[in-house]
Amino acid sequence: MKKFLPLFLFLLVASMSRSQNVGIGTNNPSEKLHVVGNVKADTLKPSAFKLTSGAGEGKVLTSDANGNASWALNSNSGSNIGYGVWGDCATNGNISEYQPVVDNSGSLGDFGGYSVCISSNFAIVGAPGDDVNTNPDQGSVSIYRHDENGWIKMQKITDAAGTSSDYFGSSVSISGNYAIVGAPSDDVGVNLDQGSASIYQYNGINWLLMQKITDADGAADDNFGISVSISGNYAIVGSHLDKVGTNANQGSASIYQYNGSSWVLMQKITDATGAANDNFGKSVSISGNYAIVGASNDDVGTNTNQGSASIYRYNGSSWVLMQKITDATGAANDNFGTSVSIDNNYAIVGASSDDVGVNSNQGSASIYHYTASSWVLMQKITDVDGAANDNFGTSVSISGNYAIVGVTFDQMGANLNQGSARIYYRNGPLWRKLQNVVDPAGASGDVFGCSVSLDATTRRFLVGAYGVNNNMGIAVFGKIN
Repeated sequence: MKKFLPLFLFLLVASMSRSQNVGIGTNNPSEKLHVVGNVKADTLKPSAFKLTSGAGEGKVLTSDANGNASWALNSNSGSNIGYGVWGDCATNGNISEYQPVVDNSGSLGDFGGYSVCISSNFAIVGAPGDDVNTNPDQGSVSIYRHDENGWIKMQKITDAAGTSSDYFGSSVSISGNYAIVGAPSDDVGVNLDQGSASIYQYNGINWLLMQKITDADGAADDNFGISVSISGNYAIVGSHLDKVGTNANQGSASIYQYNGSSWVLMQKITDATGAANDNFGKSVSISGNYAIVGASNDDVGTNTNQGSASIYRYNGSSWVLMQKITDATGAANDNFGTSVSIDNNYAIVGASSDDVGVNSNQGSASIYHYTASSWVLMQKITDVDGAANDNFGTSVSISGNYAIVGVTFDQMGANLNQGSARIYYRNGPLWRKLQNVVDPAGASGDVFGCSVSLDATTRRFLVGAYGVNNNMGIAVFGKIN
């Protein structure tokens, strides 16, 4: 061995002196380090071995079957563009199963991910700007199912009777084998932009249209379908520009029940104390016998557009107002009620334009709990690292002991409006931040967090980012560990 070592060093130096390349097992190295034969490392320090060219967070080394490897986003189906970790595991240890999905037949301006919803092993993603045949902006939705390979696209749905600028997919919701899709600019008869909502059922093979719903008393520009939610045999549809009496744009919400053969209107809800331009119905959510409706432009006292949310309960014969909620510390133009979500005895309301300290439009979200007689504020949540114009609370979702909040215009490093989301977990009476959610492949203008949804049973969540790739848009799945 002592005789061999000087000979090895001589050959190595000779090889280096000729080409500045290092060869082991070859006298003609073609790269900086050219090894002929196998390489064995008993110990490899993490900081001692790096492959950086073309690398990016969330990417893996992929073979081209010709002995070459390059960095690429891992894919497990034609419509998925990644499945793995959320970038830096040191800062994202609470979440896993990073999987962005994109419509592989999509194009720029589809706004994929504008709306999202997840329920158990099903999920739905809206693309209201999708061009269908020759109809620009008719819109579409894609439904996904989770199996051992991750999230796989089941079906892309469009309205067979749709036309240009319907914006089908502006709002979506899924629950069990039912899904509902809003098309707020659908023309109904001669009424331009009256709006509609379509309900689908999964028959074990395909998602089939059950019924297309419109407001029998609707009018032009109502925007029926601007918001939708479905839970079991109940569905609710918001119509935030509905004229109520002489009050233009006061808004309404309609609740439907499936009677075994069709979806039947149970009740059309309006705010008895409402006024013009309240936008009641801008956001809706339903869970069992509870429903919540946001009125983001409701004037509270002298505060213009402070906003409110109204919670209803079904008593066996009708939906009765339980409580109208406002932010006791609110101010003008907070837009409290921009987003709402309810799950049994818990509700969350987003106020995306709430000023926090000196930060205008930083945003907030308030979580409420129903006690024996009333809905009580548990906690008003703001982002301690937030900044002006973040719009924290643009989207919200609550399920069990978890809540997720979208921060649509959050600046990440130098990336303006990249967006992010926050996951919270209930620990007794307090809601604690569990995780900042940031797309490791994100960029300026992604507006990641424009839509969010979470399922506590599976601990899986879904975040939309309609701005990705010139508004082609994506949705990103993840799981809470």
